[in-house]
Amino acid sequence: MRFSKGFAAALSVAACAAFAADRPVTYGPAVIVTATRFEEPPGRYPIGVTVITEEDIRASTAATVPELLSQFAGIHIRDNTGGPDFQVDMRGFGITGDQNTLVLINGQRLSEIELISPSWSAIPLTAIERIEIMRGSGAVLYGGGATGGTINIITRAPRPGEKSAQLFGGAGSYDSREVRGTATMAGERVGLALSANQLESDNYRVNNRVRQRNADADLRFGDAARNFSVKLGSDEQSLRNPGIRTAAQLETDRRGATTPSDFSIRRGSRLNLGTRWQFGDNDLAVDLAYRDRDAEATQLFFGATIKLATQVGTWALAPRLRIPFPIGGRPNTLVLGADFDFWDYDSIFLGGFFNSHALATQRNHAFYLQDNLEITGDTRLTVGARLQRSENSITELLPAPTIVNQTRSPRAYEFALRHRLGPGLSVFGKIGRSFRIATVDENRFQVTLLEPQTSQDREIGAEIERSWLRLRAAFFQTRLQNEIYFSPLFPPFGANINLSPTQRRGIELDSQWILSDSLRVFANLALTQAEFRSGVYGGVDVSGKDVPLVPEQTLAVGGSWRIAERTHLNVFARHVGHQRFDNDQANTFALTMPRYTTVDVKLAREAGGWLLAATVRNLTNQKYFSYGIVNAAGTSFSAYPAPERSVFVSAQYSFR
Repeated sequence: MRFSKGFAAALSVAACAAFAADRPVTYGPAVIVTATRFEEPPGRYPIGVTVITEEDIRASTAATVPELLSQFAGIHIRDNTGGPDFQVDMRGFGITGDQNTLVLINGQRLSEIELISPSWSAIPLTAIERIEIMRGSGAVLYGGGATGGTINIITRAPRPGEKSAQLFGGAGSYDSREVRGTATMAGERVGLALSANQLESDNYRVNNRVRQRNADADLRFGDAARNFSVKLGSDEQSLRNPGIRTAAQLETDRRGATTPSDFSIRRGSRLNLGTRWQFGDNDLAVDLAYRDRDAEATQLFFGATIKLATQVGTWALAPRLRIPFPIGGRPNTLVLGADFDFWDYDSIFLGGFFNSHALATQRNHAFYLQDNLEITGDTRLTVGARLQRSENSITELLPAPTIVNQTRSPRAYEFALRHRLGPGLSVFGKIGRSFRIATVDENRFQVTLLEPQTSQDREIGAEIERSWLRLRAAFFQTRLQNEIYFSPLFPPFGANINLSPTQRRGIELDSQWILSDSLRVFANLALTQAEFRSGVYGGVDVSGKDVPLVPEQTLAVGGSWRIAERTHLNVFARHVGHQRFDNDQANTFALTMPRYTTVDVKLAREAGGWLLAATVRNLTNQKYFSYGIVNAAGTSFSAYPAPERSVFVSAQYSFR
């Protein structure tokens, strides 16, 4: 009931704003989105895509991609490892947020086949041209793991005639230091963009030092009609891992290390070869991509020191064709495509009490189509479907040779409709089906591999775009079968299972306001409910119980104020409401995770080719945590403490 009332209120606000007096202030130039896996003008797709532009990134107080994403409704971030690669959770999936949020970089999957977060720290903000967010969408075009939504990160590409370079240096709290540089050289038919950065920090906690190095290159040949691109990237991270803190330690020594000798090293590289050809009105695109990652770690695990080493290699081939043709005299565009993904995985686990060596493969073959029809000048319809075959094989060499295989054929579909009610005011709706294949880590040590997770997805909403206002209000519902989840109740260390039926539903409200030439503000709200629809967990009937780690409400507000001609003040505040602790599926633990509010402020000044900035994060010095877990006895909890107040100052010089 509270969602129905909230949605009605959101639509009322939207309607009032739509008919308010217009103002002679405009947003920047139109951006291009890839909701069809081809470049399209905004507004061509029934379910809108939120685009974060370069201007938005410059005006943000964020230092990382997850921090930037958390400014938008329905996107929550949490630290559940003690490392810099925060978990990004779209639409309330809790601890499995990573596996239900599909992350792409230039259309190539960055989401892993393992149970870990994508390597967000390998993507510096200065290398990004834009970020596209498709909430609750992407399964038809991109496959599994997109039930919560899809995030596509587009890196900077050379533009014809562009010649520029930037140098950046900064330092701040916890002995943090960062240097980075970018350069672009482009003629009419050949262009090259380069970027590199290095970040070092002791971080907030003891034994949490990080060193991150990244490099990217983008080489382009040709013109808008026919072109070829080569994209290269590499990253390396060394990280000390401080471990989780008990409730008592959070009070007495929140910065201390529970695991003072734990560390990890990660190295990765990626290559993408792409071509685009126009044949009359038709477009052909083909991408061939390769990505590899090597990781090593030493951890304290149940009192014993263990060592892990993992190698993952991924090949992906993605041909697709866009064919415009009218139906009944109305404009219509058909997209046909295929995805061929090949994953190879090799992992060794060595401990004093248990040794394991696993080899795994996953082979995905998929075909999809998406048709976009303009029924009338005001009404657009999108219909899409995906057929996929996934072949999974896990070979355990240790402790005893075993081989487990599985072949499944999951399917996805979507129907989306948008209708324009008047200038700048549209309503939309969508129904669809999505799926997720279990990762290798979730399937290891299983006698029978887990069944694919499936969901039925629904969404309705309204959008307003005026010269001084952008507003989006949406209500969504996702009903899941066989949700893939980790249960610590199975001895000795827990096991992954297919859950009883669950559902997510919620309200999202995104708004951006231009109040004057010098002042822009935004306010984004999400009310989310995640619950078990039926079933028993740990011998307890969990029907109607809350799924852990899903905040009831999140609110993000902020703005950019041009104080003087070349001086900007940017402010961002985020509020996260109560949520159940991890491992409290029965909702019997007496406490919920405390709500918290943080405020970040950045002051920037341009002078000639210089950009000088000072950022204060967690201005009010909140002592909070974004991840907590109930102990096995259900008597207390542990958590990863978040940093207190910190300061970072930087200088950037641009060569033109």
